[in-house]
Amino acid sequence: MSSGNQRDIMFPSMEKIGTKIIGLTGPIAAGKDQVARRLKRLGAVVINVDQLAHTLYKAQSPVWMGLFREFGSKILRRGGEINRKKLADIVFSDENELKRLNSIIHPALKEAVIKEIRAKSAEHSAQMIVINAAVLKEIGLIDIVDEVWVVLASKENRLKRLVGNGLTKEQAAKRINSQLSQGDYLKMADVVIRNDGTLKELNEKVRAGFKLFSSKR
Repeated sequence: MSSGNQRDIMFPSMEKIGTKIIGLTGPIAAGKDQVARRLKRLGAVVINVDQLAHTLYKAQSPVWMGLFREFGSKILRRGGEINRKKLADIVFSDENELKRLNSIIHPALKEAVIKEIRAKSAEHSAQMIVINAAVLKEIGLIDIVDEVWVVLASKENRLKRLVGNGLTKEQAAKRINSQLSQGDYLKMADVVIRNDGTLKELNEKVRAGFKLFSSKR
């Protein structure tokens, strides 16, 4: 999506891996994980950025130390493990707290994703990698992908899904409102997948998009 000059400056070795990359993003509960699973079944190698982020929380790691300095012992479980639920309650209730969290997490996460892309490309001789990331733009990965796929769903459906997964309506609304607007997601999108229908309909959309993307190689 970005200019070649910008990409060369930011990621000088990414062009050498010879792998096509999809940046898969969208707001919470829109259905990114379902799309990622379908793409994996179609043959893509998927990097789940949320799962990768969890590996950065290991006790005494640089991220752990940064979080402890910023938020104190109230975010720790007995034994020193980060209580991610407690941390989420704090940051999704206050925009400034969320910014503080992101300033610690995003640089480390960006570095981890780049390392994972290189490792997966070498390990699998992958022809196609999908970066499944709600924060694709925020952590600065837009400029290394060939296409950005955005999964969208109505706010009503997303709220229902979050409540169905155990959040209260208030908690769900806070998480939805803390993210980019639908318009912001559309601005970065090369492909938009609407997920307000059935799983079968979603799978058909993903298969069609994958076939078109593969034909551009």
